[in-house]
Amino acid sequence: MPDAPTHQPTPTPTPASVTVKRLDGGSLRALAHPLRVRILSVLRGQGPATATILGQRLGESSGATSYHLRVLAEHGFVVDEPARNRGRERWWRAAQDMTSWQPEQFLDDPDEQAAEQWLTGFHSRETMKWLDDWLARRPSYDPAWVAASDQSDYRLVMTPDQVRAMLDELHEVIGRYVDAAGGARPDPAALPADARPLRLLLFAFPRDDEGAR
Repeated sequence: MPDAPTHQPTPTPTPASVTVKRLDGGSLRALAHPLRVRILSVLRGQGPATATILGQRLGESSGATSYHLRVLAEHGFVVDEPARNRGRERWWRAAQDMTSWQPEQFLDDPDEQAAEQWLTGFHSRETMKWLDDWLARRPSYDPAWVAASDQSDYRLVMTPDQVRAMLDELHEVIGRYVDAAGGARPDPAALPADARPLRLLLFAFPRDDEGAR
Protein backbone atom coordinates (compact mmCIF):
# COMPACT_ATOMS: atom_id res chain seq x y z
CA MET A 1 0.00 0.00 0.00
CA PRO A 2 1.56 3.34 -0.98
CA ASP A 3 2.62 5.93 1.54
CA ALA A 4 -0.43 7.72 2.91
CA PRO A 5 -2.15 8.25 6.24
CA THR A 6 -4.95 5.76 5.70
CA HIS A 7 -6.51 4.03 8.66
CA GLN A 8 -7.32 5.00 12.20
CA PRO A 9 -9.77 2.43 13.62
CA THR A 10 -10.78 4.49 16.69
CA PRO A 11 -12.28 7.97 17.24
CA THR A 12 -9.04 9.59 18.34
CA PRO A 13 -8.04 13.27 18.13
CA THR A 14 -7.33 14.20 14.52
CA PRO A 15 -4.78 16.76 13.26
CA ALA A 16 -6.49 20.01 12.32
CA SER A 17 -4.98 19.88 8.82
CA VAL A 18 -6.20 16.33 8.08
CA THR A 19 -9.66 15.42 6.75
CA VAL A 20 -11.23 12.14 7.89
CA LYS A 21 -13.80 9.77 6.42
CA ARG A 22 -15.70 8.18 9.32
CA LEU A 23 -17.23 4.88 8.34
CA ASP A 24 -20.81 3.73 8.77
CA GLY A 25 -22.04 0.26 7.89
CA GLY A 26 -22.52 0.96 4.19
CA SER A 27 -19.21 2.70 3.60
CA LEU A 28 -17.41 0.05 5.65
CA ARG A 29 -18.77 -2.75 3.48
CA ALA A 30 -17.91 -0.77 0.35
CA LEU A 31 -14.29 -0.26 1.39
CA ALA A 32 -13.73 -3.87 2.49
CA HIS A 33 -12.29 -4.94 -0.88
CA PRO A 34 -8.55 -5.25 -1.60
CA LEU A 35 -8.56 -3.31 -4.87
CA ARG A 36 -10.68 -0.48 -3.45
CA VAL A 37 -8.33 -0.11 -0.50
CA ARG A 38 -5.36 -0.01 -2.88
CA ILE A 39 -7.02 2.52 -5.20
CA LEU A 40 -7.86 4.81 -2.31
CA SER A 41 -4.36 4.54 -0.89
CA VAL A 42 -2.77 5.44 -4.25
CA LEU A 43 -5.03 8.47 -4.64
CA ARG A 44 -4.20 9.62 -1.12
CA GLY A 45 -0.49 9.00 -1.44
CA GLN A 46 0.20 9.98 -5.05
CA GLY A 47 -2.58 12.41 -5.90
CA PRO A 48 -5.33 12.47 -8.56
CA ALA A 49 -5.39 9.87 -11.32
CA THR A 50 -7.59 8.36 -14.02
CA ALA A 51 -8.81 4.77 -14.10
CA THR A 52 -6.16 4.05 -16.74
CA ILE A 53 -3.34 5.49 -14.64
CA LEU A 54 -4.53 3.57 -11.59
CA GLY A 55 -4.70 0.38 -13.61
CA GLN A 56 -1.08 0.84 -14.73
CA ARG A 57 0.12 1.55 -11.20
CA LEU A 58 -1.77 -1.35 -9.66
CA GLY A 59 -1.40 -3.93 -12.42
CA GLU A 60 -5.16 -4.03 -13.07
CA SER A 61 -7.36 -3.34 -16.08
CA SER A 62 -8.82 0.13 -16.47
CA GLY A 63 -12.27 -1.48 -16.54
CA ALA A 64 -11.73 -2.91 -13.06
CA THR A 65 -10.37 0.31 -11.61
CA SER A 66 -13.17 2.32 -13.26
CA TYR A 67 -15.84 0.10 -11.69
CA HIS A 68 -14.31 0.28 -8.21
CA LEU A 69 -13.82 4.06 -8.49
CA ARG A 70 -17.55 4.39 -9.08
CA VAL A 71 -18.28 2.34 -5.95
CA LEU A 72 -15.87 4.46 -3.92
CA ALA A 73 -17.46 7.63 -5.29
CA GLU A 74 -20.93 6.39 -4.40
CA HIS A 75 -19.85 6.14 -0.77
CA GLY A 76 -17.97 9.43 -0.63
CA PHE A 77 -14.36 8.19 -0.65
CA VAL A 78 -13.39 9.80 -3.97
CA VAL A 79 -14.62 12.69 -6.12
CA ASP A 80 -13.96 13.53 -9.72
CA GLU A 81 -12.02 16.58 -10.91
CA PRO A 82 -13.89 17.91 -13.97
CA ALA A 83 -11.26 20.58 -14.70
CA ARG A 84 -8.70 17.84 -15.46
CA ASN A 85 -10.96 15.71 -17.65
CA ARG A 86 -10.02 15.24 -21.30
CA GLY A 87 -12.33 13.36 -23.63
CA ARG A 88 -13.69 10.22 -22.00
CA GLU A 89 -11.03 10.04 -19.28
CA ARG A 90 -12.22 11.11 -15.84
CA TRP A 91 -9.78 12.23 -13.17
CA TRP A 92 -10.40 11.25 -9.56
CA ARG A 93 -8.98 12.37 -6.23
CA ALA A 94 -9.38 11.17 -2.66
CA ALA A 95 -12.08 13.10 -0.82
CA GLN A 96 -10.33 12.74 2.56
CA ASP A 97 -6.84 12.12 3.96
CA MET A 98 -7.71 9.33 6.40
CA THR A 99 -10.33 6.71 7.19
CA SER A 100 -11.55 6.17 10.75
CA TRP A 101 -13.93 3.67 12.30
CA GLN A 102 -14.97 2.19 15.66
CA PRO A 103 -14.90 -1.64 15.66
CA GLU A 104 -17.47 -1.87 18.46
CA GLN A 105 -19.97 0.01 16.30
CA PHE A 106 -20.36 -3.01 13.99
CA LEU A 107 -20.67 -5.88 16.48
CA ASP A 108 -24.46 -6.26 16.11
CA ASP A 109 -24.46 -6.90 12.35
CA PRO A 110 -22.65 -10.08 11.18
CA ASP A 111 -21.92 -8.68 7.69
CA GLU A 112 -20.57 -5.41 9.04
CA GLN A 113 -18.53 -7.23 11.67
CA ALA A 114 -17.01 -9.48 8.99
CA ALA A 115 -16.21 -6.44 6.83
CA GLU A 116 -14.59 -4.64 9.76
CA GLN A 117 -12.56 -7.72 10.67
CA TRP A 118 -11.34 -8.04 7.08
CA LEU A 119 -10.47 -4.35 6.77
CA THR A 120 -8.53 -4.25 10.03
CA GLY A 121 -6.77 -7.50 9.18
CA PHE A 122 -5.83 -6.30 5.68
CA HIS A 123 -4.31 -3.12 7.08
CA SER A 124 -2.45 -5.00 9.81
CA ARG A 125 -0.90 -7.39 7.29
CA GLU A 126 0.14 -4.44 5.13
CA THR A 127 1.94 -2.87 8.10
CA MET A 128 4.02 -6.02 8.51
CA LYS A 129 5.04 -5.76 4.84
CA TRP A 130 6.07 -2.14 5.42
CA LEU A 131 8.20 -3.20 8.38
CA ASP A 132 9.82 -6.07 6.45
CA ASP A 133 10.62 -3.67 3.61
CA TRP A 134 12.26 -1.22 6.01
CA LEU A 135 14.36 -3.94 7.65
CA ALA A 136 15.57 -5.04 4.19
CA ARG A 137 16.59 -1.46 3.30
CA ARG A 138 18.05 -0.52 6.67
CA PRO A 139 21.61 -1.92 6.28
CA SER A 140 22.33 0.44 3.36
CA TYR A 141 20.17 3.35 4.50
CA ASP A 142 21.26 6.80 5.67
CA PRO A 143 22.80 6.26 9.14
CA ALA A 144 20.99 9.32 10.49
CA TRP A 145 17.65 7.73 9.64
CA VAL A 146 18.73 4.35 11.01
CA ALA A 147 19.54 6.07 14.31
CA ALA A 148 16.27 8.01 14.29
CA SER A 149 14.07 4.97 13.59
CA ASP A 150 12.54 3.00 16.43
CA GLN A 151 10.95 -0.36 17.16
CA SER A 152 9.65 -0.68 20.71
CA ASP A 153 7.49 -3.16 22.60
CA TYR A 154 5.98 -2.30 26.00
CA ARG A 155 4.18 -4.49 28.50
CA LEU A 156 1.63 -2.61 30.59
CA VAL A 157 -1.29 -3.37 32.90
CA MET A 158 -4.08 -0.87 32.31
CA THR A 159 -7.85 -0.41 32.26
CA PRO A 160 -9.69 0.36 28.99
CA ASP A 161 -10.19 3.96 30.13
CA GLN A 162 -6.48 4.34 30.85
CA VAL A 163 -5.55 2.92 27.46
CA ARG A 164 -7.95 5.30 25.68
CA ALA A 165 -6.56 8.28 27.62
CA MET A 166 -2.98 7.28 26.78
CA LEU A 167 -3.76 6.82 23.09
CA ASP A 168 -5.57 10.15 22.94
CA GLU A 169 -2.45 11.84 24.30
CA LEU A 170 -0.21 10.07 21.79
CA HIS A 171 -2.48 11.00 18.88
CA GLU A 172 -2.57 14.62 20.03
CA VAL A 173 1.25 14.73 19.99
CA ILE A 174 1.39 13.10 16.55
CA GLY A 175 -1.26 15.50 15.31
CA ARG A 176 0.86 18.50 16.31
CA TYR A 177 3.74 17.24 14.19
CA VAL A 178 1.43 16.49 11.24
CA ASP A 179 0.04 20.03 11.40
CA ALA A 180 3.49 21.55 11.81
CA ALA A 181 4.65 19.79 8.63
CA GLY A 182 1.72 21.15 6.64
CA GLY A 183 -0.79 18.31 6.88
CA ALA A 184 -1.15 15.02 5.04
CA ARG A 185 0.31 16.37 1.78
CA PRO A 186 2.78 19.13 2.70
CA ASP A 187 4.50 21.37 0.16
CA PRO A 188 7.96 19.81 -0.43
CA ALA A 189 9.46 23.27 -0.99
CA ALA A 190 8.48 24.27 2.56
CA LEU A 191 10.12 21.27 4.24
CA PRO A 192 13.70 20.90 5.53
CA ALA A 193 16.13 19.39 3.03
CA ASP A 194 16.50 16.17 5.05
CA ALA A 195 12.75 15.62 5.63
CA ARG A 196 11.29 12.39 4.27
CA PRO A 197 7.92 10.62 4.39
CA LEU A 198 7.65 8.62 7.61
CA ARG A 199 5.57 5.65 8.68
CA LEU A 200 4.50 5.72 12.32
CA LEU A 201 2.63 2.58 13.39
CA LEU A 202 0.70 2.37 16.64
CA PHE A 203 -0.84 -0.80 18.05
CA ALA A 204 -2.39 -1.41 21.48
CA PHE A 205 -4.30 -4.56 22.41
CA PRO A 206 -4.77 -6.81 25.49
CA ARG A 207 -2.59 -9.84 26.10
CA ASP A 208 -4.29 -13.09 27.02
CA ASP A 209 -1.12 -15.13 27.48
CA GLU A 210 -0.49 -16.91 30.79
CA GLY A 211 0.77 -14.55 33.45
CA ALA A 212 -0.45 -11.44 31.69
CA ARG A 213 -1.72 -10.04 34.98
